[in-house]
Amino acid sequence: MSDKSLKFCRDILSKVSRSFALTIPMLDDIIRNEVLVTYLQDRILDNFEDEVEELDFAKRKMLMDTVSKIFSSRDYDRNEDFEIIEKNSSLIKNPSLRELSHNIRQVHAAYDKFDDQIKVFSYSWFVEMNQGMQKYLQKKVRTFSELDEYCYYGAGTVGGFLTDLIIYKMDMEDRKKEVLKENFNEAGLFLQKVNLIRDIKDDLENRAKHFWPLADLKITEEELRDKENKSGALKALNTMLKDAGKHTETLVKYYRALPDELSGYKKFFAVNNALGAATLEKLKDNKEIFYGSRPVKVSKIEFLKILKSPEKYFIKKIQKLSL
Repeated sequence: MSDKSLKFCRDILSKVSRSFALTIPMLDDIIRNEVLVTYLQDRILDNFEDEVEELDFAKRKMLMDTVSKIFSSRDYDRNEDFEIIEKNSSLIKNPSLRELSHNIRQVHAAYDKFDDQIKVFSYSWFVEMNQGMQKYLQKKVRTFSELDEYCYYGAGTVGGFLTDLIIYKMDMEDRKKEVLKENFNEAGLFLQKVNLIRDIKDDLENRAKHFWPLADLKITEEELRDKENKSGALKALNTMLKDAGKHTETLVKYYRALPDELSGYKKFFAVNNALGAATLEKLKDNKEIFYGSRPVKVSKIEFLKILKSPEKYFIKKIQKLSL
């Protein structure tokens, strides 16, 4: 893998994701670069799905399809497509995300060094992510069933890639392979739902869409914002938390099926999901999620506790949520 392209990927990571900048370096050498580069590839796609305002559907779709095409296995001159993404990266307001998208050539150069088989299943999941995201560009999430579908496209597909990568790289028992294949989607849904719950105020105030299934929750956007309707908003919040919590038992099944040789990945998985579980605890009955001046976050002290003993903390938090 090109030293220059990989260096760019490592350097940009801390600018576009504080949480993954802490956890991706924990990964085992055998999978770290593939996970890093694929995360950045997915992030570029997400930038054009979610970080550019006032863009008509046709152009947004064209840009997302161009990103997808660039990471295909097709043998073609990508210069024109690179130029399209570089030019339109100026539409992204966040400077770090703009820098990432503008340097898509670097990310692709790193990606292009992957084993051919890894590129095949990576692209398969990437296409599904793109198609699913586009489905919800003009479609609102109104029900919990639609929420599950959207989260599958946004995060379940990531879990699918990671699971295929682990199975491809490691010598595993067939039984454990099946456990991973059967449960990867639940793991993706859990973290995606935590993020969508936590970000509701920002989404309502600053974005064109949010992902709370208001039809099933029997509440409106105005009622979520209205401080006079605090009890109704908190009821909706706790319904959302209960829905996210239903995935927790599956997280433990997936974790315990991971090969012991991938101690770094097990730590990566434990940290991210322990943090998700701790965030759910903090959100329960917390009106600040709707009316606070700052985002609700896990305290730095608790975060350091998770980093100190992630596996123990993960099991403890998940089991508590499952009660």
